[in-house]
Amino acid sequence: MRSILRSTILVAVVAALTMPAFAQDARVAQQVKLRQSAFTVLGAQMSQMGAMAAGRAPYDAKAFRLAAERAAFMGTIVPDLFPAGSAGGKVKDELWQNSADFQKLMNDMKSKTAALSAAAAKGESFDALKPLFGAAGGSCKACHDKYKAD
Repeated sequence: MRSILRSTILVAVVAALTMPAFAQDARVAQQVKLRQSAFTVLGAQMSQMGAMAAGRAPYDAKAFRLAAERAAFMGTIVPDLFPAGSAGGKVKDELWQNSADFQKLMNDMKSKTAALSAAAAKGESFDALKPLFGAAGGSCKACHDKYKAD
């Protein structure tokens, strides 16, 4: 009877000690999923504008403006989706070791998407929007080149 009681207590203690690890894993997995979802939305907006900029789709000022607004909005969210302790997904380990550089790149993306959105909202010509789109896309690429895992 004593050995059953000891075994039960031991199992309960081990379970109690490992539960926080399982909860942490679930939080990290949820954070990675949220981050990937945000990048999917941002990427879809950039792809829509990119198709117009490259001539693969006809230019539609309203659709371009909406995509630019959405990209700028996502640009305000994405930088906050990398809290310490949320490593995982398609992120290189260097991101966590170079957080100041990463935040600088995120701020650049945020400002470039905001500038693109502001110009599109003002009704700037398509020719004026193309270089702003290129700059926004370049800011995304700069971060991908350094911190996105294949």
